[in-house]
Amino acid sequence: MPEEKKVFNETDLSEQNLKDFKFVTQRINQLKEARKQQYDTNIETIWADADKDYVPHKLRGRGKKTLVTDETKGWRGQMVNLGDSNWQSDISQPNPFIKIQIALSILIDQNPEGVFSAASKKFVATTELMRQLYKRSWETAKSKQQLKLFTFNLAKYGWACARTYPLRITRKVKNLVKFDQENPDNSTYEDKEVVEFNDIFRENLNPWNVWIDDLAQPDNQFSLRDWSWRKVYALDAFKEEFGAWKLANLVQPGGNTQEKLDTKGDASKQFKEPDLVEVYFYENRLKDLFMVIANGVPIVISPLPISDSKGLKKLSLWQTYWNLRSATCPLGIGIYEAMRYDQNLIDRIRNMTIDQLTLSIYKMFFYQGTQSLTETGDIKITPGAGKQVLDPKNINWLEIPGPGNEAWTGLQVFKQDMDEASGITDPLLGTVTGKTAFEIAQAKEAALKRLKNPLENITDALNTDAYITVSLAQLIYSVPETYEIADPILIEAYLQEIQSDPQLYERESQPGKPDEFGQPTTQDKFTAKVFPEFPLNLEDDKDGNLIETKDTRFFRIKPDSLAWEGIINIKSQSVLMPSKQLDKTLDMEMYNMLIPLLVQPPELYAKIAKSIVKLYDKDPKDVLPDLWVNPPPPQPEPLFIPAEQAQLPPGGMPDVSMAQGVNPAQTVKPRANNSMVQKVSGKLGGFSPFK
Repeated sequence: MPEEKKVFNETDLSEQNLKDFKFVTQRINQLKEARKQQYDTNIETIWADADKDYVPHKLRGRGKKTLVTDETKGWRGQMVNLGDSNWQSDISQPNPFIKIQIALSILIDQNPEGVFSAASKKFVATTELMRQLYKRSWETAKSKQQLKLFTFNLAKYGWACARTYPLRITRKVKNLVKFDQENPDNSTYEDKEVVEFNDIFRENLNPWNVWIDDLAQPDNQFSLRDWSWRKVYALDAFKEEFGAWKLANLVQPGGNTQEKLDTKGDASKQFKEPDLVEVYFYENRLKDLFMVIANGVPIVISPLPISDSKGLKKLSLWQTYWNLRSATCPLGIGIYEAMRYDQNLIDRIRNMTIDQLTLSIYKMFFYQGTQSLTETGDIKITPGAGKQVLDPKNINWLEIPGPGNEAWTGLQVFKQDMDEASGITDPLLGTVTGKTAFEIAQAKEAALKRLKNPLENITDALNTDAYITVSLAQLIYSVPETYEIADPILIEAYLQEIQSDPQLYERESQPGKPDEFGQPTTQDKFTAKVFPEFPLNLEDDKDGNLIETKDTRFFRIKPDSLAWEGIINIKSQSVLMPSKQLDKTLDMEMYNMLIPLLVQPPELYAKIAKSIVKLYDKDPKDVLPDLWVNPPPPQPEPLFIPAEQAQLPPGGMPDVSMAQGVNPAQTVKPRANNSMVQKVSGKLGGFSPFK
């Protein structure tokens, strides 16, 4: 008899877990219904129209051309459902596609950069480390592509969402151990698990499969209590990711896998994968609850996995809107929704104009024939066709004038209305002519002001991501790989390399084998703790702080080097496509303001110079001389030393300790090289590179 499959039963859960499971199941359904019903506009209907109209298409369908009015879909006199053999124009100009793509290419061109400011003096030493770890996370995970998808959804739907989380991907491979030249089939292989990716990862989410707190307010991060998202997995992919969890083996293929699916789901559906698993994820900040439900089975019930340095729990979500819909709705208005009425009007007028132009060129004519017209008594207008009439004296052409200037002018007016509604104007499209390169750059810069709000919203979302990234770095980079070392020679070499830093090894005595006399012995258990090592542009200054350098060095992370608190501000301009001409002009303007200052004493004018540089969104250390970045403190007024009190030491220099008002005990002494002391002791503000 085949083995009976085990099924999930509520008795598989503890009392508290069962209570949480029932709450989450009910809450997810509530979030779904809230999005459909709580807002004045059915947002999902708008999203469905955006999905349909974004793809370049024609208006032609089966049957004949008709005029319909459907206010729920925004149609006002929209021509639809044209017959396949109908000569009339059925073009839908792909303006939604064009404008969304233009916005995407302009807004996202580079990885974001942030300004990290320490919350207190004790965190200054590692501020630059955290900034570079954040920057590195975008490079290693190729997160810019996910940000582009995020911005695409934002422009198309008016709302976008993504999450940042630790991702570990492993693959089982067969490595060649011994190759048999005479008989390759007898070659020996060994199974090995290889880590493909193990770091911080950003994932754009399909808005259709994400539901956020129904009481969340726009621009209020504290109002977002919980959220849920959905994925569809192939069964083998599900087992690979969740197979270690106890209840995962109770999950049966199935679930609602035909609704709006995300990337994985679409791929599975495309290849006709028979075994699919519908998985819901849920995070609740106030309850400190994380849950994964696969086809009705709660396979993961745990606290939230992300917390900051203070222990405060964080959601993995970052989201924003394109343009504000209302003061209470976090789901905004995108480019498509703003321009759809104008788009439908343009399609109507454009196609009617083309039809008139066609008839004016391919004229109909009438000639003598039978007494009957058509079976219905109508004259069907067809370009270039001849029609029999009862008694014309001559063949007459049907004169239809071509479209006048009013039609083309009207189309231009409607286009301008659509440009203003969407915010994507000709300068952004690169279609401005008759001007210098700098004038075009200036016009483009002015046009970008319409995108100021969406850009700031993207920046706010990236700020949330930055704080999540810092928290994850502190969590996952502080966990070392451990290796036991038994050879005393290797132990000594390792201790010498790490300068006997206690953070990098553990040593404990354990009972050993009795000696030859039967007496008990002890042996050391030595465990090397190897923390992640990254190539970073860092070096330590004389004060033990980590500062940026042009040279790349390999640094090994240690737990106390990750202790950081502060404020992060993502620079909005950092993600934009740069304008070389405009950048050159702004650079010249900045340098013209700086040059008169650079001939002045840096201790007096460095602060002003650095402020000017920051106004142009540049880092002072990239522009100003080193002496101006860290100017010396202002020199005190020279002390008056009466001649009778002055004493000359053997070198002939005055002894300032004998000056009036100066205590000899407070005389400044040469400072020891604290940097080297810290290196040797492995402190370095809690950070020490391997040598």
